[in-house]
Amino acid sequence: MKTPVSVVQVGSGGFAASHLKKLLDPEMAEHLKLVGVVDPYAINSPHYNRFKDLVPVYNDLTGFYAENSASLAFIATPIHLHFQQCMTAMENGSHVLCEKPLVPTLSQLELLAAKSKSTGKMLGVAFQWCYSAVMLNIKERVLAGEFGKPLNLKSLVAWPRGWSYFSRSWAGKLKTSDGELVHDSVISNAAAHYLQNMLFLLGPSMAESAELTDIAVECYRANDIETFDTVALRGQASDADIFITASHAINYNLPHPLMDYAFENARILISFCEQDGRCVIHHKDGRVEDMGSGLGGGSWNELIFTAQSIRDGRPWCCTIDTVRPFTKIIDFIFSNVKAQPFNNAFVVRDLDKQCTYVKNLHLDLMECFHRCKLPSEIDFLWK
Repeated sequence: MKTPVSVVQVGSGGFAASHLKKLLDPEMAEHLKLVGVVDPYAINSPHYNRFKDLVPVYNDLTGFYAENSASLAFIATPIHLHFQQCMTAMENGSHVLCEKPLVPTLSQLELLAAKSKSTGKMLGVAFQWCYSAVMLNIKERVLAGEFGKPLNLKSLVAWPRGWSYFSRSWAGKLKTSDGELVHDSVISNAAAHYLQNMLFLLGPSMAESAELTDIAVECYRANDIETFDTVALRGQASDADIFITASHAINYNLPHPLMDYAFENARILISFCEQDGRCVIHHKDGRVEDMGSGLGGGSWNELIFTAQSIRDGRPWCCTIDTVRPFTKIIDFIFSNVKAQPFNNAFVVRDLDKQCTYVKNLHLDLMECFHRCKLPSEIDFLWK
């Protein structure tokens, strides 16, 4: 049996708890061995009683590395902590798998790239779709030309989020109180997978994503936040039209986002007729290919594939280079686009549901999605 890769988990509550649960799963033992947990609030983790006597727990990474080492640091902490934690991990001899988004700005990404090169340590990014068996299969076929030229790829993400979601200290923030960049928003964080996946599928190699050009983007805000809760973005990548619209300021939940990827010889639809994220390929010759769940176990694979990359030399699925085009877009938005408030006459502050939403916004964004038009190009009264 091969020796499992040692891993220190950075973060143990919130979203990190789901990752920690996987690391504690007996089925993961042949791939990864948990050797430490870093979190000053670890006692609040739902898994605290499972790991507190199993591995040492530290308040910060510096404390961990003073006494221990790990081949991999898995970082699942708030966005503003990623940069320094990634730097610390690589400086102390660990490869890194960091939750998305990696960092808020392109300048920080390039500093991480330089550190990765100087230390010889790889940095993977946990964009789940890049590790999905289904998406990797589709990308291989795109690169092989099976579907013909890409024509139009578009996505719609409609996820209501209430006041408790935005009450977290960094949610919807431009910066923390001490000046650390956050740039949290619906497109840079919650719906980031769906923008990144379109760029990933059109990248010139398995490890690359396509650059987005001719960008037009509009950002709107209904909630009392610094950034924005609604976005519509259009551009060009690999000679194909790219479109995404996403919002938290709605009162209708679309559990699985809609994805419609049109090529010359096929159309790939995800979550149009099914409620489990199912991916179906409609070929031009009449064949219909059911690929099963579109996510394809990406959140589980990202751990296994990363362990295999470190131990067995498997190519890394999603690296700094893979997410550079995505980071450029987010940097562009926060540097150049001013969020517009919704017309207050259409904004509802629902005390019973503890949320803020815009009347019928989900229907309007559905129209934007189908027509690949920005809100300003359609006569919506809430603008």
